[in-house]
Amino acid sequence: MKKSLIFNLVWLGVASAAFVIGRTSLDSAAQSSDQARAEGKNSLSSRGGSSRSSGGSSDSGSSQTTRGGGSESGVTIAQYQSESDSLVANKMFADLLLELQPENARAVFEALLEKGKNGGDTGQQMGLFLEAWGKIDGAAALIAVGEMDGDGRRRGFASIAAMKGWASTDPEAAKAHLESLEKGFEKSMLVQGMVSGLASSDPAAATAYVLGIEVERQAAGDEGGRDERWRGFAVDRQMEAIANAQMQRGMKEATAWAESLPDGSIKSAAFDRVAESFARNSPEEAAEWVKAHADKEYAERAVREIAEELGRKDPASAVTWAEELPEASQAAAMRTTMEQWTREDPTAAGEYLTSMTESTARDAAVSSFAQTFDRENPALAAEWAGSINDEKTRTDTMESVARSWLRSNAEEAKQWLPQSGLSTEAQQKVIADASRGDRWGGR
Repeated sequence: MKKSLIFNLVWLGVASAAFVIGRTSLDSAAQSSDQARAEGKNSLSSRGGSSRSSGGSSDSGSSQTTRGGGSESGVTIAQYQSESDSLVANKMFADLLLELQPENARAVFEALLEKGKNGGDTGQQMGLFLEAWGKIDGAAALIAVGEMDGDGRRRGFASIAAMKGWASTDPEAAKAHLESLEKGFEKSMLVQGMVSGLASSDPAAATAYVLGIEVERQAAGDEGGRDERWRGFAVDRQMEAIANAQMQRGMKEATAWAESLPDGSIKSAAFDRVAESFARNSPEEAAEWVKAHADKEYAERAVREIAEELGRKDPASAVTWAEELPEASQAAAMRTTMEQWTREDPTAAGEYLTSMTESTARDAAVSSFAQTFDRENPALAAEWAGSINDEKTRTDTMESVARSWLRSNAEEAKQWLPQSGLSTEAQQKVIADASRGDRWGGR
């Protein structure tokens, strides 16, 4: 078997030139973009100064932070609404935001809504404004969000911004408001804002808050069912906000925080987020950190994050790292790293496979190689699939390769199927699956 596979690697070397996807080069226009950005700053400086100058020449009533006027900088809401230059408009908006008061917040909110109705791109500005308003008057900001037109999803994300601001300055009042609400979509979105706000000022308090929600959920028996997928998404977003805050304090503190969490979905989400960021900046250190936890269920997603990041930088080293993991974690990591390596250098990947001894890791690696390479050479992919030791992995891989082969060259695939070792029932199934895939635009 190995001799046959090694012989086919000669063909693989020829095919790899057509198979490997080249990296795109940087656009040469980047330099001119930087120049344009610099010119924009100069324009902003001169025009922004003009705005301030004209504002400063008006009477004192127009320079106060009142509902109908503007700010102490001299920028009025009317000026912001009518400004067509986006750079200058952003400068005016920043002045209004920095000098926001409860008395003029409603007027700025209505100005943003009006500017949006007139075609202005105010989505990001609205989020920043609502967070700022939430810091000085969270209750009023949430009332305004409830009056916004559009779908519930848009209002939901707006409410997150307002609650984030409120929770960062007055968490007890924000919690009291949340407790007064009935369970539902609105409350779940506000919880995200609550966690984000707490994380920005006190990550430990944010962690305790999320853990408290989890304890209450378990005590109420609120597990599984149709809402479980949404809950998982929400937990990921909550832990992402806290992890980001912890990482700003240093990776050492972030990893210690993730390790301190109780086992379960919350710890899994935290490990996933910290590992992702850690691997981008210090892949070797991140790999060692995750390896120390790789036999734990909560590190499963983190293992895949490391495997993917290492695979981008050095696929061969990534595969070696995967082989060193505890057996329970090897398969997932090996699939990720081998897929990346096969796409970049199938010849080297195939040569490495010939050196591997029979193991769960090898079965996973061969399965990933075969399913990644089946479009380029389905016959070779099928031969590799047939070398897999584990019966279920071998069958699943051969069926996958067969489906791909049937779509690219049905005649050849149908000649091979009777010799594949797949059962008659399995052969009929993959033919039917491939037919459905063709009809519906399959892979």
